[in-house]
Amino acid sequence: MKNIMTTKKERIKLTPEQLFAVYQECSVPGAAVKLILERHGLRPWELVEIRKKVRQGAIDALASKGKPGRPIAAIPVEQYLKTDKELSQTKDALAAVGHELSLLKKRVS
Repeated sequence: MKNIMTTKKERIKLTPEQLFAVYQECSVPGAAVKLILERHGLRPWELVEIRKKVRQGAIDALASKGKPGRPIAAIPVEQYLKTDKELSQTKDALAAVGHELSLLKKRVS
């Protein structure tokens, strides 16, 4: 009996950038997908998973609305009305102080 030792090919973990490069390479029309996958040590079902992740990532990126940064938060109507009233009172008070200042300047002159 012959003792034949088979060794499994060691799996190399690819970075996300490398996986995306494989995805792009396989997406070229007429690309030899099987050869590309073999060269990178991947199986066809792994390409299917990569494609799903790329699709979902693109959908998530396109679905995000607005500019990057702090998300826009909705505030209750009561809080808006209260703040609007305070702003109006502050404007009135500032106008009154400005008027008094102009009267005082006239008296001094």
